[in-house]
Amino acid sequence: MNLFLSDSRFEVGGQPYKGFPILIDANGAVVEVALQFFVDELLGKAGARDEKTWESYGRHLYDYFGYLEAKGLRWDYIPGTMSGDVAPLAHYVRWCDKTVGNKPGYINDKVGLIRRFYLWAWREGLVDELPFQNIEVVSSHRDGMLSHTSGRAGKRQTTDLHMREADEPLVVLSRNQIDAALSAVSNPTHHVMLHLGLNAGLRAEEIITFPSRYVVDCSKLSAKVKSVAVYLNPRDMATKNDKPRIVRISVPCMNRLWQYREAVRPELEKVGDSKSPNLFLTRFGRPFAADGLVAPLSRLGKRLGFHIHPHMLRHTFATHTLAALEDLKRAKRLRGSPIVILMGLLGHSSVTMTSRYLHFLDAIDDAYGTRYQSEIDSLVLDYLEKQK
Repeated sequence: MNLFLSDSRFEVGGQPYKGFPILIDANGAVVEVALQFFVDELLGKAGARDEKTWESYGRHLYDYFGYLEAKGLRWDYIPGTMSGDVAPLAHYVRWCDKTVGNKPGYINDKVGLIRRFYLWAWREGLVDELPFQNIEVVSSHRDGMLSHTSGRAGKRQTTDLHMREADEPLVVLSRNQIDAALSAVSNPTHHVMLHLGLNAGLRAEEIITFPSRYVVDCSKLSAKVKSVAVYLNPRDMATKNDKPRIVRISVPCMNRLWQYREAVRPELEKVGDSKSPNLFLTRFGRPFAADGLVAPLSRLGKRLGFHIHPHMLRHTFATHTLAALEDLKRAKRLRGSPIVILMGLLGHSSVTMTSRYLHFLDAIDDAYGTRYQSEIDSLVLDYLEKQK
C-alpha cells in the first residue's frame, strides 16, 4: 500500500486538485473506495480544504488500509455478534496500541477518520453494519468559563473503540522563558521569526510563508500608533484552510521585520539568488521548508533546558494576551469578554477552541514588567482602541 499526493493533473469535474490523497495497493491499482470517500468528504463538503489536512487524512486511511493489506483482511468484513470474531478495525486499534506503541490520542485521531469512512460507506450502502458502536464521551474540560453557552459543551460522539487518554496541557512559555529564548538566539532570521510568532500568534506555516511585502516602515506612522493591522491573504501565503484573516503586529515587532528585510535579507538573497516572495530565507538564501522552524527551536530549547516547538509560539501569544485582557477586565477597563476578543485575534471560529487557554494562565504568572509583556499590553490596548 502506498500513499500519493496528486499534482495539478488530477482533476474532478474538470477542476484540478493538487495535493489530493490517493491510495495505491500492492498491485498498483487505485483503492477506489478510499478515493471516492475522499472525493465526497474533502471536495463535496465545505471545510478541510487545507493540503496539510488532506495529507493527514490520507496518512490515517493509508495506515489502516496498509494494515488490512498486510494482514490479508477486507475492509468490509464485519462479522456479526456471537460469531467468535471481531471486525478488522478492532484488531487494528489493538495493533496500534500494543505492537506499534502509538499514543492513545493519535490512535483516536486515526480511528476518528476511519469512523467517518465507515459511516460514509454505510450511507452509500457499501456495508450493512458498522464495525463499532457509537457512544458519547464527556470532556474533562467541560467546566470552562463559556461552557454555559452551549448545551453540547464538553460532549462529543465517538466509538466504543475510543481509547482513554490523559489530559495533556498545551505547553506555553513563561515570561522568563521568553526573555531567555529571545536573548539566546544568535541567528538573525530565527530571532525575528521567534519575535513574529510570539507577538502576532501566527501559525508555523504562516511564519514560514509570511510575505516580504507585508512589512511596512513604521517610522512614517504617528507615535500614537502601537500596532499595525496586517491582512493575511491565502493567495500570498499559507493560512489554515486557506482562510484570510487580519492580525495585529506591534510596532516594535514590525520594526524588527523592517530591519531584517532591509539589512539581513538582501545578503541572504545574494547567497541563494532567491526570487521567493517570502520574507524569511535560510542561511543558504532559500525559502524555509514547511517544517523549517522545528529544528532551530528544538536546538534552542536543548541549550536553554526547556522544550520549544513552533506552535508553542502561538499558544504562548494566546495565553499572555488572555492574561492581559483578564487584567483589563479586573481593572474595569474592558467591557467585552476576554475570550471573545482573543477569539477574534486568533481567527478562531469557536469559543470552545479559544477557551482552552484559560487553563494555562497559571503557567505564565512568574514575572511582570518584561519587554515582551509590555509589547503584548500595548498591542491589546491598541486593538481595543481600534474597535471603538
